[in-house]
Amino acid sequence: MIDVASLSFSYVSELTGDRVEALKDVDLSADAGSLTLVCGASGCGKSTLMKALTGLVPQMTPGELDGVVRINGRNLADVALTDVGHLCSSVFQNPRTQFFCDTVAEELAFCGENYGRERATLRQQSERAAKLMGISHLMERKLTTLSGGQLQKVALACALASGAPVLLADEPTSNLDPAAISEVRAALKVLKEQGLTIVVVEHRLHFLRGLADQVLLMESGRVTRRWNGAEFFSMGQAQRRSLGLRTLVDPGPPETWVGQVQAGSQEKQAARQEKQVGRQEKQVGRQENREATPSQVRLSCRGLSFAYGANPVFEGLDADFPAGQITCIAGANGVGKTTLVRVLCGLAAPSSGSISLDGVPASRKTRRSACALVMQDTGRQLFSDTLAGELTIGASHASGQSGEQLLADFDLANLGERHPLSLSGGQKQRLVIAAARATGRPIVILDEPTSGVDARHLDSITATLRRIADEGAAVVVVTHDGEFAAACADRLITLTATGINCAREGDQQ
Repeated sequence: MIDVASLSFSYVSELTGDRVEALKDVDLSADAGSLTLVCGASGCGKSTLMKALTGLVPQMTPGELDGVVRINGRNLADVALTDVGHLCSSVFQNPRTQFFCDTVAEELAFCGENYGRERATLRQQSERAAKLMGISHLMERKLTTLSGGQLQKVALACALASGAPVLLADEPTSNLDPAAISEVRAALKVLKEQGLTIVVVEHRLHFLRGLADQVLLMESGRVTRRWNGAEFFSMGQAQRRSLGLRTLVDPGPPETWVGQVQAGSQEKQAARQEKQVGRQEKQVGRQENREATPSQVRLSCRGLSFAYGANPVFEGLDADFPAGQITCIAGANGVGKTTLVRVLCGLAAPSSGSISLDGVPASRKTRRSACALVMQDTGRQLFSDTLAGELTIGASHASGQSGEQLLADFDLANLGERHPLSLSGGQKQRLVIAAARATGRPIVILDEPTSGVDARHLDSITATLRRIADEGAAVVVVTHDGEFAAACADRLITLTATGINCAREGDQQ
């Protein structure tokens, strides 16, 4: 169904004038009813490969393409871009870039309408796709009212509703909660059984255990390793780490992360002490049933509520975010996590309740000045023409690090003069975290900071957040990433439809 032979792609950088080899002699063969997993570090060429499979490279990305891409026996070089949708459907790394309509129902029908399908067929395909992705209850909702995770599910449903025999999904679970990931897995299983050819680019690998028929590892634009699914998921920890891959084991639901956080406490503390970085480490141990003292609490909210018109998002929330600690906020897609952090940092006004900074009631303006925010959609906060310039926006000597050092810390040192929008998704993510670090502000809030991030850079992000917390900042992280939470969280709060689950919250002081 998919046949790629000796595929290479290169282009001339507008910034440097140098030729960049994005793909080099890539071969890929995938049969109907199979699932191919493509993995590798951020910036290794995975997304470029997916764009080549859709015809976007080179038709929408100028450059030189050599080799052959055949889908369902047709050479993509001979297929008009407007007709590629008959052959394959795509889920982009940032699903917001592929929406055109107002409501979920309209978006699901968009592709079929463009191809002149009958209304009854459109309705049947849309309803089936919505059911598979668990979004039937969202059909009449406007896209602008949905969370990032809900939008990701809509994008997947749109791809399924297209009726194309090939599904190409680039990081389809990056913003999804564990339950939603399970729904994606179930949907992929059904689609395989129905004969679809599926290619998935992912950093979160565990959910494809038992589904992936072949796995390809990409490095510097090349496919350097190949496994069948069974071989790959039987890989030992040492080999996995040597290849820079993320965990192959399911971290489980958020209620189990607390135990993982607690279990890892002594190990993390010992490792931090062992490093002896030249400063006295702040004690962040977890003592049983100890509450944060007023002097420790940097940010707190009491009776916090928020609603969109007559529709409440959360009500009566009480929570503390201590200085020197990393507090992770988990919860299902659409439960209000992003809205909560927007309220905390002053970008939105609560319907009721109070927010204090260092024990003093704080206005929205005060909170905006005190908080550095890393948004879920990183493209919304990239403003400069270069990476180096991006770090000067809001930079402060309080950060204690130069822009050059920050770029080096996040493995971006050689990209200082690149335009931020030319980066891969994972590279953009690291850049905005570096920019937040550069502000030196006492509160750092991050919304899904490990989206599109590989194993090595997950470790660097974890280390950086640890350093920020140890220097006295309150770090607040919205995450669905259990692997990340278990590695860095001092405290875990679960936001539910009925409020905050603070079970064991005070244990990580």
